[in-house]
Amino acid sequence: MRSLLSALLIGAAVVTGASVALPSAADAAVTRTTSHLNMRFGPAAHYRRVTTIPPGQSIHVVGCTGNWCAVIWRRHQGYVNARYLSTHKTMIVSPLYAFGQ
Repeated sequence: MRSLLSALLIGAAVVTGASVALPSAADAAVTRTTSHLNMRFGPAAHYRRVTTIPPGQSIHVVGCTGNWCAVIWRRHQGYVNARYLSTHKTMIVSPLYAFGQ
């Protein structure tokens, strides 16, 4: 799953000419959802929904930029709004620079 997300980020960087800082395994953090949370295909509410994550679920945060975080939950990967993540258990993660920067 992580390799697919990395490939997508690298592809986006090639298309946009941006540099990508891919996080290592040590950069990822684990946190929990605070309510039902829509996982999306991109870092904005207009992207299609991948799935809905129930409250209290443990998810792996790969990186964040603005209000959106790239995450992995079970067999799904996508983006969630950071406002619906538990912050007291989240460590600092590497920012993702492929979001149009």
